[in-house]
Amino acid sequence: MATTAPASAAGGVWCDQQTTICYLTISLPSDPAPRPDANGWTPGAPTCYYENSQSGLLQLGWKEDQIRVYDAGDYQHFYAIIDCGSDTSYWSNTRQCYVGMQKGQWPPRPAGYSPEAGYYLCIMFQPGGGGVPGIGQQTNFWSETVPPGLKVLTPGRAAAQLIASFQLRGVDIGMAPEVNPAWGHRRSYVGIPVWLWVNNPQPLTWGPYTETATLGGQTITATAQVTGIRWNMGDGHEVVCGSVGTAYSIGYGLSDSPTCGFRYDRTSANQPGDRYTVTATSQWSVTWTSVSGANGTVNLNTSSSTQLEINEIQSVNVKPTTPNG
Repeated sequence: MATTAPASAAGGVWCDQQTTICYLTISLPSDPAPRPDANGWTPGAPTCYYENSQSGLLQLGWKEDQIRVYDAGDYQHFYAIIDCGSDTSYWSNTRQCYVGMQKGQWPPRPAGYSPEAGYYLCIMFQPGGGGVPGIGQQTNFWSETVPPGLKVLTPGRAAAQLIASFQLRGVDIGMAPEVNPAWGHRRSYVGIPVWLWVNNPQPLTWGPYTETATLGGQTITATAQVTGIRWNMGDGHEVVCGSVGTAYSIGYGLSDSPTCGFRYDRTSANQPGDRYTVTATSQWSVTWTSVSGANGTVNLNTSSSTQLEINEIQSVNVKPTTPNG
């Protein structure tokens, strides 16, 4: 709204004492405070303001009723409402530029910024006649939070989303003793070697498993690999093995596994169903890289389990010749 009026300001209107033209007043334009959602996004300012001098805005083609004023008392700031942009390039009222995530290789992250920080561009608004937008000078900055209005992902968050989509699972447990069809479960004895291994390792149970995806403007490659398995034997003991182990064959007799095995020193008689629950927890290391140059490692666990009955060898019985009885 622009009208001729006395040179005074009242009721949300500021009037130029020289021209007696009045403008609607606004609060000092700013960006919303960060309040990120699950993706780290904060809505942008609902109205976007470009600042220039009063004469500059008029010369660029804005009409008096399109101009707003922040009245600081001793001085005034003049603004024109402009298009806020998009979720990949959004206007910052505070920085007075269109902000977006920088594509391509990023420079080294400065000290003081976490791996979650993003590298952003700031393109100044260079209007033509009538406020037609143009591309002005570009600067760059780092930020721990995604600037308001953008729906982009930092490399770390994009990597987390990609890795969360991996269908990694526990290993197919290989064990001697094997499941006896007559009993329907595994059975062995105190002091007899138990062999442990990964049966038929696959990319999704052992690795390497690799995927590449572009998420939120970030192109990420992630590779998952098991670095070891923690075997919880159900009796309070654990065995940690850094390989797939060695599959048992009859020629090994009652020898211990050369890579991954265990011997029980008591029966499973006091366990539910008279059986130990043996759990194999796979320890995954997932390394990721991005086109920006950022990289990282995420540690994950998957698990699988089986039941094992452990009995005493009675003196009247013949001692087993293999872990399978």
